[in-house]
Amino acid sequence: MKDFLAKRKRLICWLAPACLGLLYMILCFVNMRRSIWFDESYSAYLTHFDFGKVWSLTAADVHPPLYYFALKSWAHFFGHTDFAMRCLSTVFGAIAIMFAFLWVKYKYGARAAIVSSLLLSISPVFIRYGEEMRMYTMVCAIVFAATYFMQVAIDNGKKQWWIIYAILVALGMWTHYFTALAWIAHVAYLIYIHKANFFKKKIFLYYFISVALFLPWIPSLWAQVSSVEQGFWIGATGVNTIADFWTEATLYQTANKTNNWFLVLSILEFVTVLAIFVKTHKKMRLVSLMALVPIIALVLLSMPPLKPMFVSRYVIYSMICAAALAPGVGLVCLINEPIVKRKQKKVAERKKYALITGAAVVLAANSIAGIATVYGIGSTNDSNQNSSVSRELYEAIASMNDELPIVTGSVWTYYDLSFYSGTQNKVYLVDELVNYDMGSLYPLRDSYFGKIHDFDAFMAEHEEIWYIEKASKSNDLAFPREGYTERSSYDLTLRENGDTYHVSLYQRTKL
Repeated sequence: MKDFLAKRKRLICWLAPACLGLLYMILCFVNMRRSIWFDESYSAYLTHFDFGKVWSLTAADVHPPLYYFALKSWAHFFGHTDFAMRCLSTVFGAIAIMFAFLWVKYKYGARAAIVSSLLLSISPVFIRYGEEMRMYTMVCAIVFAATYFMQVAIDNGKKQWWIIYAILVALGMWTHYFTALAWIAHVAYLIYIHKANFFKKKIFLYYFISVALFLPWIPSLWAQVSSVEQGFWIGATGVNTIADFWTEATLYQTANKTNNWFLVLSILEFVTVLAIFVKTHKKMRLVSLMALVPIIALVLLSMPPLKPMFVSRYVIYSMICAAALAPGVGLVCLINEPIVKRKQKKVAERKKYALITGAAVVLAANSIAGIATVYGIGSTNDSNQNSSVSRELYEAIASMNDELPIVTGSVWTYYDLSFYSGTQNKVYLVDELVNYDMGSLYPLRDSYFGKIHDFDAFMAEHEEIWYIEKASKSNDLAFPREGYTERSSYDLTLRENGDTYHVSLYQRTKL
């Protein structure tokens, strides 16, 4: 068997990442028909604008524009359905698996690459973001590609590899600012291996290429930083933040929402990974730095008087390194580790393989439990929130009358429902009710489709409408209003998340 595998090692090294990427894509596709939620509907809404407008709109929000450019281009060729647009993230996830495989294989060998890539392909948090219309798997693909090319460049020193690395660093910054923490981990690794020679080798000069490629976006970045300083939605950082980071990485669930047995499982994995790290840390410094540096940096950057900025998904590559790549590499390092003491060789072998077997069982059990959580939790980017039900809500209203327009005064409801807007039950927003004072609402402010500027003129064309709002919010800014009669009303409670929506059928009063 060993001879068979040895002769076909090259073929296996091509087939393994392809098969694992395919496995990952299948696991993502299973759950991809759930409703979109706000972050996704915002991403989708931007694809209606030209590239220049996407640039200016994202400059008013909090992220750089490269992912939105990629999504717009992807949708042009593959369509604007939720499945088609989410597939871009799945493809980037498969690319990330390929580069993670190449990196680990180059540094630690084929067996380590297969094991760590397998853990990556069944990672719950990685699957979750592989089925979402956001930039997180694109970030992973760029970070792992850059890590691979950096490792190659370190060994052969050729300029072309460093230039490719520099370009990828810039692309990472154009995709998400928190890739900077991965590049800090890289610099720490480069300083460690080169020590005093780091500056003599002038490796740092390649980062100037990255900065130069990022310069056109610097004014927009500065404006975004100023906007965030005025207030942001991220909560304070504490001990629970670190606990959530780990449980989300392993089970895609915040610690306070994790039930007792799953919490025990997650703690077991933490102890297992820690034990593997203690025994193998000298052999896996880079993957360890990739796992730890972003977490430490985020904690320090979130301490008062600074604004909190610790969001686990923003450093998803760190989550993956901690919960998938590091354990995978560490397991194989343990297997390959020779036992020196001959007198106790049998006992030592038993202990070693007992640890390896136990670790493999715990890692597999965590992945299975975490995937089950992902499939059951629904549509939200925060594993502590209720899930989105925009598809179910739209279909429920449309089923009552498939010809009437659906009107709302809530930008949040409109963003989500407008994605599913049909030719008959088209979704509209009452423009007079909205205060466009947030950067994420600028796409609505600057768009001309789906908005009602003159409600009376609109009702002159549509004698009847569905008006929808969350039952917990007042809609008396729009109704009751003179000249319109409420013919019927319904309270729709969606089983997916328990939210209740008040839906009313309004008719223009005939004189």
